Amino acid sequence: MVQPEPKRRLPHNASEAPSGGLISFPAAPTGDAELVQGLLAGRPAAVALLVDRYAPVVRRILLRTLGSARDLEDLSQDTFVTVLRRCPTLRDPAALRSFIVSVAIRIARNELRKRAIRRFVGLHDTTVAAVQPPHDAEVAERVRHVYAALDRVDADARIAFTLRHVEGLDLAETALACGCSLATVKRRLARAESRLRTLSRTDPVLRGLLPDKEVAP
Repeated sequence: MVQPEPKRRLPHNASEAPSGGLISFPAAPTGDAELVQGLLAGRPAAVALLVDRYAPVVRRILLRTLGSARDLEDLSQDTFVTVLRRCPTLRDPAALRSFIVSVAIRIARNELRKRAIRRFVGLHDTTVAAVQPPHDAEVAERVRHVYAALDRVDADARIAFTLRHVEGLDLAETALACGCSLATVKRRLARAESRLRTLSRTDPVLRGLLPDKEVAP
């Protein structure tokens, strides 16, 4: 029987890049443009630096968008594997960070849709991890209410809302990260806020956390 090929594992940091013996690597690039050149050249040191530099960003985007640490490591790995595969399509090497964020968001969107299907068939794990370590029980309770409500918002609207109101991006940055126009991201935000306001009618905790007013479409 042919055994399946093991899933590719990326180094967690630069110290895991191969070294020693007769093998030597060029000095690690410092700027994103140089980093992209190293990735295109297939340099292991560049891959390690990519993970070193952007793993915290990817993990934060995934965690805040999904509201749960479940499968976070696998999803982070999927993000970097996709970045490496699609790196040759990057037109502006200086835009590497935006490119990585957009890939992480696509990974998160796909995961949200899978989780919605699992909830529909009764297989969803409702345990929600805090986006940041809660300072007290009240903070933890607020986080739980927000993400329980976001579970009832469609994936595109949820991602826009999370990037805007949890991650703190401005409207232009949110639209860029979502890969859509400013008008489209405003509609998604309005859709999310409208849904959350409806849910907040029976949830005083959620009602106190919503933005003061909806985003005009």
